[in-house]
Amino acid sequence: MKNNIISRLDDAITVFGRFLRQAGCTVGPREIMSAIEASSHIEIHKKQDFKQALQATLISNNKNLYLFNHLFDIFWKNPDKLNRVSSILKKLNKSQSKQLEIKSMKEEIDDIYRKRDNSLNALDNKDESEVKPLDLSFYSPNELLKKKRFDSYTNQELEEAKKFINNRNWVLSKKRSRRLRRGDSAHKLDIRNTIRNNIFPFQDFSKLSWKEPKIKERPLVILMDISGSMDHYTRILMHFIHTLYLNGKKVEAFTFGTRLTRITKYIRCRNINNSIEKINNLVKDWSGGTRIGESVKTFNINWGRRVLGNGALVLMITDGWDTGDVKLLKKEFDRLSKSCHRLIWLNPNLGYQDFEPLTKGVQIMIEFVHKFLPIHNLNCLTDLADILFNMDSFKKVRFKS
Repeated sequence: MKNNIISRLDDAITVFGRFLRQAGCTVGPREIMSAIEASSHIEIHKKQDFKQALQATLISNNKNLYLFNHLFDIFWKNPDKLNRVSSILKKLNKSQSKQLEIKSMKEEIDDIYRKRDNSLNALDNKDESEVKPLDLSFYSPNELLKKKRFDSYTNQELEEAKKFINNRNWVLSKKRSRRLRRGDSAHKLDIRNTIRNNIFPFQDFSKLSWKEPKIKERPLVILMDISGSMDHYTRILMHFIHTLYLNGKKVEAFTFGTRLTRITKYIRCRNINNSIEKINNLVKDWSGGTRIGESVKTFNINWGRRVLGNGALVLMITDGWDTGDVKLLKKEFDRLSKSCHRLIWLNPNLGYQDFEPLTKGVQIMIEFVHKFLPIHNLNCLTDLADILFNMDSFKKVRFKS
């Protein structure tokens, strides 16, 4: 009897997942299987727990939350309205597909006219006496690509964005070390070398030697969320982390979803594809849930003292969707913020104009970060590089909502 009930529940969750997909949500077999597995670990008779389990596994975009809440009530409370709503959604999807088809046709027509105009201009301006070869070394994505969100990239645009990241010189923050070296600035008198250079008795003490602080690059620690809601950003951001490391930066990289995984030794491969393949085999919690508090606790206990020395900068890349303990999140984020030089939170959802810190996890994290920045396009990456380069020029003031 119990097995029959479980089987009927699994079938109902499967149908509900298809219902959400029909409404426009990104729900596939993987999300449905995650929802079925999540329902097996909770008490089904508790409505709120059941709803939260389905929401955490089936919804990867916070813009679909309002739609999910209404469809959940319709599906699980009012099945009589299901057929009527389903027919409405079918008509809506048909109209949306027609609009997309018309839009793509208009873009193709515009592209044809643009190419024709460019070819005519090239013929008019062509100098027959001298034909210069095309120089590809000065390639950079156009302004439209820089402003476009990572989650809307095509495969071709993704490759162009990777070229832009590879060709840019990423210069990060530097700091003055306590150790000194020989220098020209009058910071501190080098008595030993001053005496050595003026040791002859007939020579006056006319040449002074000086010491100045050594300039070192600050260590950079990156904690990247790889849960289902961050799926569209992980590929390009993983490429960004790999490029930083290959440019000789002191980078420590970690991924987290339901657990923390150190991937530093795997980003040392010169080939980015080999590096990502090894990381895929190592990390076991791709596109799952998110437990930020538990992951940060593991980092603080096992890695904090090892990698947060010498004034390290910490980049926390996550959308803030947390399914873990809120009290633990507050405690561990406070500890992380006090252990590093700067804690910077990069949130792709901050690129939406209507973004508001409504969830409890987001509100807690904002209290302890020193900078709260978007990370949804290439312009955000270049702005981040400028901020990191001038990191010591601003005071350590906490973000206030």
